Amino acid sequence: MQPGPDLSTEPGEPSHGFGAQQVVGPARLLLRRLRTRAWRLKYLLFFLTLACLLLAQGASYLQGPQYSASARIEIDPLASDTADDSPPDEEQQARDRLYLQTQYELLQSGFIAERVAEAEDAAASAAFRRALDLQSSAQPARVVASRIAATISVEPIAGSNLVDIVATTPSPQVSARIANAWAEQFLAANLEKRFGNDRDARLRLADQLAAQRAALEAAEARLAAYASENDIVVLEPLPGEVAGPQAGTATLSTSQLSALNEALIAATLRRVEARSALDAQPSGSDIDRVAALRSRRAEALRQLAELRRSLGGSNPRVQALEAEIEALDRAIENDDGGEDVTSDLQAAYEDALRQENQLREQLDALRDSFVDDQGAMTEYGILRREVDTNRELYEALLQRQAETGTREAGTNNMRLAAAAVPPAAPGGLTPPRAVALALAVAALLSAALVALGERRDRRLRDARQVQRHLGLEVLGEIPRDDTGDLLAELRQPRAYLARTYAAVREAVLSALPEHARRVLLLASASDGEGKSVSALALALAGREAGDRVILLDLDLRGPGLSHMLGIAPSTAGMGELLSGQVQQPAIMHLADFGIDVIPAGSASGDSAGVAARGSLTRLLADLVRRYDLVVIDSPAVLDQPEVEEVAYLAGAVIFTVRARATSAYTAREALALLGQPGVNLAGALVTMVEE
Repeated sequence: MQPGPDLSTEPGEPSHGFGAQQVVGPARLLLRRLRTRAWRLKYLLFFLTLACLLLAQGASYLQGPQYSASARIEIDPLASDTADDSPPDEEQQARDRLYLQTQYELLQSGFIAERVAEAEDAAASAAFRRALDLQSSAQPARVVASRIAATISVEPIAGSNLVDIVATTPSPQVSARIANAWAEQFLAANLEKRFGNDRDARLRLADQLAAQRAALEAAEARLAAYASENDIVVLEPLPGEVAGPQAGTATLSTSQLSALNEALIAATLRRVEARSALDAQPSGSDIDRVAALRSRRAEALRQLAELRRSLGGSNPRVQALEAEIEALDRAIENDDGGEDVTSDLQAAYEDALRQENQLREQLDALRDSFVDDQGAMTEYGILRREVDTNRELYEALLQRQAETGTREAGTNNMRLAAAAVPPAAPGGLTPPRAVALALAVAALLSAALVALGERRDRRLRDARQVQRHLGLEVLGEIPRDDTGDLLAELRQPRAYLARTYAAVREAVLSALPEHARRVLLLASASDGEGKSVSALALALAGREAGDRVILLDLDLRGPGLSHMLGIAPSTAGMGELLSGQVQQPAIMHLADFGIDVIPAGSASGDSAGVAARGSLTRLLADLVRRYDLVVIDSPAVLDQPEVEEVAYLAGAVIFTVRARATSAYTAREALALLGQPGVNLAGALVTMVEE
């Protein structure tokens, strides 16, 4: 039998054929396949790239220049209860990460867009309408907010608490305004959320203060109007007068009345003084007259002392005696004993009496007028008290506002780190960027198209494709079994499935060179190719031909054969031998099948590595002497590439391929590992063929 073909090249290439060939690794095989597939699709890939370029340039032209402005804010996690110098624990760090992620989501929420639209009055701004493509200023608020939100992207800076708010529009000024407004409204919303109660209290207090101010102004206006209508002139307190509740309530009438009363008192005192002086003027000699004056003065001093003790110094009687004493002193001092003194005193007395009478008449007239105005003054006092009450309430509210202003609830844990400025150059999808993006997308699509083509077009569907793509002789086509009882089908020698495997066995053994081992190795690229079933079927075909047959399960990682035969996984077998736990494996005889089996066993092992050390070599040498046919179920080649070491010990290697499932390139990678000099690749066995 010819040695296996070189499967490291594509069919039709010069090196494709039989004999010893240089092995190409799986990676190089994959690159070669992809390169060949790309060359076959070169026209399609060219038009795909051209279409991407045209689409990108069209999008760049339709979009126009775009300007991106970025505002940066810093978000500090809320302070914890831990000490400042202690590092945060894992729970606190998790809360901080959750808090930051929540703020990132809130940064992109629609309510920020609504606040920005309202704060910037975007619908009324011509610049905003042009940048946001708004048809008119009558656009609904939700439409304006959605257009603004579409311009925003939030970009957290890794490893920090900084976040960039990027706004992209056709206008550099509008982009900067939107980015800054977005940051400001987000910071304001966070502050309102944290300290909303204090802010509401301040707003309510401001409303109350405005209402009280209006009430005070209205009361003062009514008071002034009433005073003007009734000719009431209010006099302010004199300098040095203590201000109080009644300060400023003196009117012009009361002031005049008080002034006339004081003038009348003074005139009365002058009249009393003049009368006293006149009465004290004695008749007779000068000596008698002076003595009489001095006697009168002494009596007046005695009375003055008594009145001061009982009535005080401000009493009118006290003041009259003081004036009389002063007149007596002047009379004693100026006594010249003539009639001139008496006439002067008489004239002074009459003048003082006349002034007193005039002032008394004016006071009586003014008193009558004042009594008539008492009703107006009563109403004026009511209005004045209303003004005073409103003023006191207003001053109390002012005091509360001052106290609220000095009691700030706290500060924001977020701040604006850098405001956005209008960008100088456009960004977005510029023509050079459009070309780069188109080439990148075209490359990705081309790679995906090549990979998809490889996956779809290289499935081996029938024996003809297996022979054409793998260069192997097809030993047989095994049809799909739809009976549901595969083992029963294989135990019937006259069944079509059993006869097909019998023909395969006969063809393989007849092609073996003279003195070659009657050892058949069933291999496949991957699991699920039908390798284990084929190994059992060939063993049963050998038994029907009269051979003494033994079946070895070397698939230690996926012992499908042992499982199919109902052998417990705990049964010792090839795994124990290859791992060095036993020197000779236990051979089980399956009476139902009439063959002997060495199961996979419970211990895992490396069949190829152990084979190189001689354990499997010695076992096979012993089995070849005792049995007419040895059938080996090997691991999948691509799962354990060292299976090639086991292939050297077999007389023939049968490569199984599952129709419509095995990829040609997958099979090529496996055959590239098996197709070494000294390995007899008998051919391919195609399983699960659709009838």
